Amino acid sequence: MSPADYALLIVDDNPNNRFTLARRLTREGYTNVTQAENGRQALDLIKAKPFDLVLLDIMMPDINGYEVLEQLKKDPKLRDIPVIMISAIDEVESVVRCIEIGAEDYLPKPFNVTLLRARVGATLEKKRMRDEITRHTRRMERELATARAIQLSMVPTDFPTAAPERPITLYAVLRPAREIGGDLYDFFWVAPDCICLVVADVSDKGAPAALYMARAKTVIRVVATHLADACGGAFSPAELVSKANSVLCQDNPHMMFVTLFLCLLNVRSGELTWCNAGHNAPYLFSREGVLAALGTEDIPAGLVPTFTYSSKSAQFSDGGSLFIFSDGITEAMNEQSELYGSEQLEATIRSHADSAPSDLVAAVLQKLQSFTGTAAQSDDITVLACRWGT
Repeated sequence: MSPADYALLIVDDNPNNRFTLARRLTREGYTNVTQAENGRQALDLIKAKPFDLVLLDIMMPDINGYEVLEQLKKDPKLRDIPVIMISAIDEVESVVRCIEIGAEDYLPKPFNVTLLRARVGATLEKKRMRDEITRHTRRMERELATARAIQLSMVPTDFPTAAPERPITLYAVLRPAREIGGDLYDFFWVAPDCICLVVADVSDKGAPAALYMARAKTVIRVVATHLADACGGAFSPAELVSKANSVLCQDNPHMMFVTLFLCLLNVRSGELTWCNAGHNAPYLFSREGVLAALGTEDIPAGLVPTFTYSSKSAQFSDGGSLFIFSDGITEAMNEQSELYGSEQLEATIRSHADSAPSDLVAAVLQKLQSFTGTAAQSDDITVLACRWGT
């Protein structure tokens, strides 16, 4: 930008000072210069049109330079306008006070052309850089907001409810710690009477984790569809995870990996088979609150392409539930840096064991929020609750 592109405002109750300063600025190429004879007029002008720089005298009647500066810094819309104080040589203490309030710099009277050129030029250059950073930040915020919406749209939200032929009720929540994150939940039918449930947690956070999360979700679905077509739905969670792991290990120079719990539920019999690839142990429990943890058995996916995963099985009781979660729950911290831990989670599950999945999830998240208080969310949070039977 050239000097003529900037809008400057001179505020001084002395007309001679205003004239002298305006003339010198014009000679430096700053042709868009406005003058105000007092603080009140200056505030009205600043609110009416944008300025890139205010040159503000301290000692003025009615509203002095201190008061003008304080009002500018209190207004969110005006606080970023740079202000250079105009002061006499014997007003150094006053200048220090103004800089503490938020002024950028000061110019002593009488005006020195070299000093004027240097300080005005430097202040406007800093403003130009700040404006560029602000524009970049806002652009990134818009892009991240869109990315968050896209990521959240990738997880299903049409949750099944119990029906005679499919007595299953499901509910899940995903809450990224940042705008976007690396947690994942998914569910889809691989056969008329078999549903696949997945909760996963990608290493790292932010954009890299979100991209790997999208890749993991796609790979799991594609592999599951291939196996279902090839085997008629007669495949194990270990087969699915093993094949997905092999694909995720390919073209993975940054050694990203994902912990995941994947299970197949036969909705007619209530038989559950699962594979736990380094993930937190979910809870399978009866409506009376008897819990069983489905423990970690195998390594995360994406690390060793030839690793062979294993499956285990269990039986739902009538009205029993499964609660799958990411470590954003148990490793959440409060203001005192204390972990939420598994004991509090288990207590909440037991006290809501006969609740509908949506009520159970709500209760867990409410208890977690009460524990963490005002502490910032440090990790992505994902929960999925599934109830089988009447």
